[in-house]
Amino acid sequence: MFCYGGNFHWNDKTAVKVNGASVTTTAEKPAKKISEQNDLVTEEEKDLLSLTKNWPEAAETFKQAQQEGRAYKVLIAGSSALGDDPVGWAHRTKEGLIQAFGEENVVVDIIEFEITSLQFVEENNQEELAAAKADLILFEPFTLNDNTNGVGTENSLINIQTVLDHIEEADANTVVILNPPNPLYNARYYPLQVDALKEYSEENDIPYLNHWTAWPALDSPDMNDYLINGSPNDKGHEVWAQYILDYLVAKN
Repeated sequence: MFCYGGNFHWNDKTAVKVNGASVTTTAEKPAKKISEQNDLVTEEEKDLLSLTKNWPEAAETFKQAQQEGRAYKVLIAGSSALGDDPVGWAHRTKEGLIQAFGEENVVVDIIEFEITSLQFVEENNQEELAAAKADLILFEPFTLNDNTNGVGTENSLINIQTVLDHIEEADANTVVILNPPNPLYNARYYPLQVDALKEYSEENDIPYLNHWTAWPALDSPDMNDYLINGSPNDKGHEVWAQYILDYLVAKN
């Protein structure tokens, strides 16, 4: 990951289809080591690498982690919208990744903060994300908390950039993927803030997983079947997790 003038850029911008939508793009155990001699890999290792074909640049860092004989480190961070163990989308995603790659090849940590992006930055919580030195960070950047607590769109995006800058400074090889919080039924201003997050991601070539396309339409009463008091219920967490896993674990 590279940073020019505060903006993140990928060498190649990728787009894949997930659920019919376009997506732009715990102790660790030693990983099985990819053969370094003549760059040969086993069939099992090729199968693992094929699962990462949707990832932005991360396939190479996964391969590097294998070559170094260590598990690939994934960090999922965000608000309470991550959900509780074991039904929350973050925990379902963790289990899905471990099942697909094996616990010897991937380790997944989850960090939850029930604050706004402004509070997150003012309390220097970005240092915790940077210090994790994760290979890949899946970041849900508090957009719903910002909306309900009066943090405007412009300031919200500035705070996100601050977080990304700290991660970049700590390790330029860390891959960050953004994904929004859950949708809400018939909300007015909140979808505009999420649209701005999506536009910001596209303008700065930051991978963005638009899982909203897997939910019912925002004005559909069916949305209420996926939410309880504005937060995802089991059904909501399931559709969210499945979207993320469809991207992170590519079908062969």
